[in-house]
Amino acid sequence: MKAMRIHAYSDTLQEPLRFDDVPEPKPGPGDLLVRVKAIGVNPIDLSIRRGLPNYVAGLKLPHLVGSECSGEVAACGEGVKNFAPGDRVFAYCPKREAYAEYTLIEARAAARMPQSMTFSQGATLAVAFQTAWHALVIQAKAGPGEAVLVQGGAGGVGIATIQLARALGCQVITTVSSEEKAAFCRSHGAQAAVNYRQEDFSARCKEFTGGRGVDVIVELAACDNFDKDLDAIATRGRIVLVGMGTGKGPTTTFRVSGVMGKNASVLGIAARNLEPHIPEVNQRLSGMWEEKNLRVPVDREMPLASANECHDLLRSGRFLGKLVLVP
Repeated sequence: MKAMRIHAYSDTLQEPLRFDDVPEPKPGPGDLLVRVKAIGVNPIDLSIRRGLPNYVAGLKLPHLVGSECSGEVAACGEGVKNFAPGDRVFAYCPKREAYAEYTLIEARAAARMPQSMTFSQGATLAVAFQTAWHALVIQAKAGPGEAVLVQGGAGGVGIATIQLARALGCQVITTVSSEEKAAFCRSHGAQAAVNYRQEDFSARCKEFTGGRGVDVIVELAACDNFDKDLDAIATRGRIVLVGMGTGKGPTTTFRVSGVMGKNASVLGIAARNLEPHIPEVNQRLSGMWEEKNLRVPVDREMPLASANECHDLLRSGRFLGKLVLVP
C-alpha cells in the first residue's frame, strides 16, 4: 500500500514526507483494519515532523504520521464484536499512522460515522471534538451561563470548541486574525470575535462579561497568549492549555502573581491522557452530532501524495476549519 512517511526530522520542516510503498498492516486482537477514505490534518503532525521529544519518543525512522481518519472496516481482529467489514467509522489514531491507504485502529476507540456525513467530514471529528470535550468538560467543567474564550477559533479544534461550548449553554468569545475568520466563527456560534492583531483581547473579554472576565479560556496558542490570559480571566477562572501554537517553541513566561491574584486554575491536556476515556466520550458525543449539528467545516481536500503542500498550507493559517487528505 501507499503511505506518507517521515524519513528525517527538521525543525524548519525542510525534510519532506515521502510517498512510500509499505506493507499493509494485519489486525491483531481487538483491532480494526480500516480502508482509509479521509485523513484529518492537525498541528501535531508538524510537531512530529520537527522531532519534538514529547511526540516522537519511542519512534524509529522512517515512520508514518497522522492522528485521525475515517474509512470503511476492511477486517476485524480476534475478539471484535461491535463492528463488521463495511462499517463506516472514524477514530483517533494513537499510533499516529493515518497517512496511509490502510491503518489499524483499536475497536474500542472507533465510532460509527453518522449516515449524513461524508468521509471527509467524519475525518474531522475525533481530534477536534474529543479535544474540545477534554478541555471544556473533563478539565474546565464548564457549565451553563459561563463565559468561555476560545483562543484561535477558526481552526479545527477552535471551531469544535465554540460549538461544544454553546451546546453546553456557555457564552462564547473567540480570537481570530481576520474579519473573514471572525465571520466564520460567528456563523458557527461565537457571539463575539476579536481580531487580536488589531484589538486587546483581554479588554474585549472584560467588555463581553461586564467587567468580570471570562470563566474559562481554552488556549490553543499558549506560547503567545498565556501571560495575557491572566488579564482576561475572572477570579477563580480556569485556563486550559491545549496547544503551544503552530510552529512555536515549547516555552513561555508568565506572572506568577497573576495566577495567584485571580485564584486561577491552570490546566493542561494531552491526547494520551484522554485515550482511556475515548469510548465514553464518543458515547456522550454520539447523540450530539445531529441534535446539536456539530460539524468541523472542511476547507479543502488534497491528495495524500500532496501532504507536504498541505502542511505548508497548515503552517500559513490561510484556511478555515480543517484540511483533509484523501488517499
